[in-house]
Amino acid sequence: MRNFVDKTVQCWGCELFDRLFQVINVAVTAVYDNIAQFCMILMLVIFAFMILNAFYQNMKALHDNKSPDTWYKKSVQKAFVNSAFVLALLGLGVTVPRLITTITFEPVATTTQLYSQAIIGMNQDEINERVTYQPIKLDNTQQEMFFRPQLRDRVILLMKTTIAEFQSYIKLGIAMMDKAFSWDALLKFGLGSIMKHVALFMAGLYMFITFMRIFMQYCFRFADVIVAMAMFAFFFPLSLMMMAFKGVEHVPDWLTHFGKGVGTDQFKKLVNAIVALASCVITYTVIMVILAKFFSDPDVASVGLMEKITTEQIFESDLSLENLEDITLVKTVILTYVMVFIYKQIPQVTKTILSAFNVGEETSLSDQLAKDAERLVTVAAQGAVKVGKIIASGGEEKKDE
Repeated sequence: MRNFVDKTVQCWGCELFDRLFQVINVAVTAVYDNIAQFCMILMLVIFAFMILNAFYQNMKALHDNKSPDTWYKKSVQKAFVNSAFVLALLGLGVTVPRLITTITFEPVATTTQLYSQAIIGMNQDEINERVTYQPIKLDNTQQEMFFRPQLRDRVILLMKTTIAEFQSYIKLGIAMMDKAFSWDALLKFGLGSIMKHVALFMAGLYMFITFMRIFMQYCFRFADVIVAMAMFAFFFPLSLMMMAFKGVEHVPDWLTHFGKGVGTDQFKKLVNAIVALASCVITYTVIMVILAKFFSDPDVASVGLMEKITTEQIFESDLSLENLEDITLVKTVILTYVMVFIYKQIPQVTKTILSAFNVGEETSLSDQLAKDAERLVTVAAQGAVKVGKIIASGGEEKKDE
């Protein structure tokens, strides 16, 4: 079963993310100059309207024998300086966004990745050994595109880190089921403890099914990151254009909100989507340490306990016959109840942890894809059962007498 987990629980979404990343990177790089030229023209048009409006306001003030409006100094002058700076940035092509992504998103992904590895006590080599997918090798031209390949590599490694954690948890559930009804356990403890072993088996089965389901949902998490990347990339020239009117007075509210929507909001969504990939590591580590405390010595530190889970030492030590003998039926029932309760609290725990870092969780698209996939599997399973019944009955339907 452990070999089955190693081969099955892999990063199913990594290759799809890898290829979509390349498609978006090539597409954005190809059209970036055209979008930048359009933004230059649009910015000059808006700036021309500002000058005409300023001229009209001053002429109107002189006609009414009033002091000239200072709108020119407050808005036009500042917009002119900003526009010159923005035109220079737009004229540099993808060099500017590549620099920005290098100094912002890549450090975020690297920090999140290293933090996740430190939590589960595994290094990059150990993760690559368990989760075998390797990013597609790219030529040197990819270094000159909108996103550098290093960002892709860090995001994929971040997903692989979480998958490696899921492998350990699923194996723990299998080990609990295996230890519950081993021949040595039954012969040593007698038939009187059968209820305790049934409860322990059910707890292991629940853990196995729960984390398999969470793993399959996680396989769709790449969708939020890739969509956030695409939105940030295609709206980046517009966000640069809107910088020309930032801090300028007498600008319509819709222009200010539009600039925030295509600039700051898209930046935050991509950061949140990257961090959300690691939120599972933090959330489920806390949960697994709580559950594993039922088997381990109370004096064992949480860090040492997490290392036992990821290195599979807990199977030989804390799930030994001596420790299982000390677990009472009441304790096993409490363990099952705690597992069910904690599973229902996962969204709240994730929200609480991320709020501590002042980060939101951008998983709406991936959650919807996971739900659609579950519905599709359910419908397919029901259809297969129905077909099986028809075949078993020889194609004859039972009629009520």
